[in-house]
Order: sequence, then C-alpha cells, then structure tokens
Amino acid sequence: MARQETGSDESGAAKKAPTSTRAVDRALSLLVEVAAGDGLGLVELARRVELSPATALRLLRTLEAADFVSRDENGAYFGAGRLVEIAVNFMSQNPLYRAADAHLEALRDELDESAYLGVRGPGDTVLYARLAECHQTIRHRVWLGKTVPLHGSAIGAAIRGEVDPGKGYVVFRRTVEDQVSAIAAPVRWGDGGIAGAISVVGPTYRIPDDRAELIGRRVAEHAQALSHELAGRAPALVAGGKP
Repeated sequence: MARQETGSDESGAAKKAPTSTRAVDRALSLLVEVAAGDGLGLVELARRVELSPATALRLLRTLEAADFVSRDENGAYFGAGRLVEIAVNFMSQNPLYRAADAHLEALRDELDESAYLGVRGPGDTVLYARLAECHQTIRHRVWLGKTVPLHGSAIGAAIRGEVDPGKGYVVFRRTVEDQVSAIAAPVRWGDGGIAGAISVVGPTYRIPDDRAELIGRRVAEHAQALSHELAGRAPALVAGGKP
C-alpha cells in the first residue's frame, strides 16, 4: 500500500508540473510586458501575451500581491518595488553598467547629443540599458528601456561586431527611425567577447558626414576605453580623449 501511495503522489506531481511551469511562463511573460510598457491595461497586456483577460487578471493579481507590479486608479499596470529592487541590484553589480555612465556623460557633454549603452535583449534585439540625455531642444526621443532590432540598426551592427576594423565604429542613417542618425561602437569584455555597444543618436540634419566622422571617432575611443576598464587594463577616458 505504501508503495502504491508513493507512486500515486509522483504521478500527481508529474501531472501538475506542466501546469505549474506554464503558469510561471505566463506570469513572466506578463511581467516582461509590464516592465517594457508604459502603463498598459489588462486587455492590452492579455492581448500581447495571448491570454484571456480572466487568466491575465488572475496572474497579475498574484504579481501584484508579491509587489512585482502595481495598478493605478485608471487600471494601468506598472513595475513595483520588488521588480525595481531586482533591476537596481543587477545593474549595481554589473561592471559594464557601473563603468559606462562616465563615458556616456562625457560623450553627451562634448557632442551635445544623447549617448546610450546597448546590450543584447530578448530574441534578435538590442536593449537600451543606460542613457545620458542631451539638453538640445530638438533631440532624439528617449529609448531607455526599449529594444531595437539587432539587424538593421547601428547599435545592433556594433554588438554583432560588424564595424569597419580601421575605424572601429558604424554609422546608420534613417533606419530604425526616420530623420535620425546613429553612430555606434562595440564594447568588449576582457576575453574579447562583445559586452554591448555605445551609441550616439541625434537628428540627421545635425549630423552631416564630417560631424558623423568626429562623433564616430569619439564613440570608438570611449568604447575602447570602457573595454580596457572592464579588462582592468586602463583608467577611464575623460572628455578630450585623454586618460
């Protein structure tokens, strides 16, 4: 009898496992959409993850009770305390994020255009993870926390390592967004693998070819300096191109 009861329990666990795994997968999919969205409602969240509103609501209530999401008075969902805590802890522990800010700020201050750090995102995408936003009246809209295609974007080409070896950077015009130009260069870990990319983005009318070349050189210099920092080989590069 004891052996039969044990077998029954194992069979029950095996039957429950796929259901539990599916619920976790659905909850995580919802959490990703909440984090990536800007105050999405229940119906839109359910549509994006291909769930019924009733199922999505049940999972969102579980996430809300665990303080991963919150809902405002209009029914829009946002990331909550636990989600923010995880993101902050991850970024504070990652040497790439810790070291990148000084380089992005130096590029912004020198060039007066917005500078980004991008890393591989989900699927074939690049995630804009850090930003030093310029103070121009007309400037590129903020993409921090957003993703762009890994293929067909300057920052994607840099992360794939597809840059001119002689220059160390790549220039893309009017690709992801019309009337916008982007110049990017790869950042590497100590073993040579690509950690991410630095990109400067601005309106195309403000970045003619000669200025694109200047920006490209500065972006490549800072990407190389950041790579050296990650490898523990060199001090930070400051404005003006000197350590």
